[in-house]
This record gives sequence, structure tokens and C-alpha cells, in this order.
Amino acid sequence: MTDPSRPETEVEAAWTRVWRTLLIRGVILVIVVAVLGMGIGWLVSGTPGLVGGAVGGGLAAVFIIVTLVIMYFGRNMGLTAIAGFLGMGFLFKAFIFMIVIWRIKDATWLDGTVAFFTIVIAVIGSSLVEALTVVKGRVPYVDPEAK
Repeated sequence: MTDPSRPETEVEAAWTRVWRTLLIRGVILVIVVAVLGMGIGWLVSGTPGLVGGAVGGGLAAVFIIVTLVIMYFGRNMGLTAIAGFLGMGFLFKAFIFMIVIWRIKDATWLDGTVAFFTIVIAVIGSSLVEALTVVKGRVPYVDPEAK
């Protein structure tokens, strides 16, 4: 962790900006996926569709939270460490995706088709938000102020 008595370096400030940008974009993604998934699900199949859309929105939130936690704790570890942790996070999210699909495949309380498509959109959307945020982050590789 950082020492509160020393000022934040340029690289640390850049990672903080990337993290905040990911947080804002992630919240927007979760709201859009949840509202559209639940709305379209309700129009298509009533209450089971609404619940299916909610499951997809919740999964989008879980995916964004996993990435935010990884980036928050890894921001001072260097670019290679963050890339490794984000790769492990991707595998963890794929595992969560498989478990959720396996658990809800025979659920009668939700529309499986709405849930599936909402979850797929959540997966693709969270991956796009994460990739675009990190790529456009402009974080320097070398921190001359670091000691």
C-alpha cells in the first residue's frame, strides 16, 4: 500500500484515474444491462423474463466488481503483475459464468433464453469496458518518482 505521508506519483495518479474511469463506465454498463435486460425480458415473457434480466444485470455487476478489486489492489504492483491478475480474473469470471449457466439451466422461475442473452451481453460488455478503459488509460511504464 502507499504511504499516506508521501505524495502520489504520476504513475499512481494515472492508475487512480483508470480505476475511477472503470468504476464509472462499469456502473453505467450494469445499469444499462439490468434495465434493458429486465425491460425486454418483461415484455417478452413477463415476470420470468424480468428475473432473467435481473440475473444478467447482477452478473454484470459481479464481473465489474472483480476487475475493480483486482485493479485497486494491483495498482502499485506494476504493469506485468496487473496483466497477470487480470488474466486470472478473466478465468475466474469464466468459471462464474459456467457455474451460473449450469445452476439456472433448468430453473422454472426465470426465462432461460432472456437470462442467457442478458448474461452474454454482460460478459461481452464488461470485457469491452475493461479493455477500452485499460488501453486508453495512458499509464506510463516507468515511474521516475518511485523510490
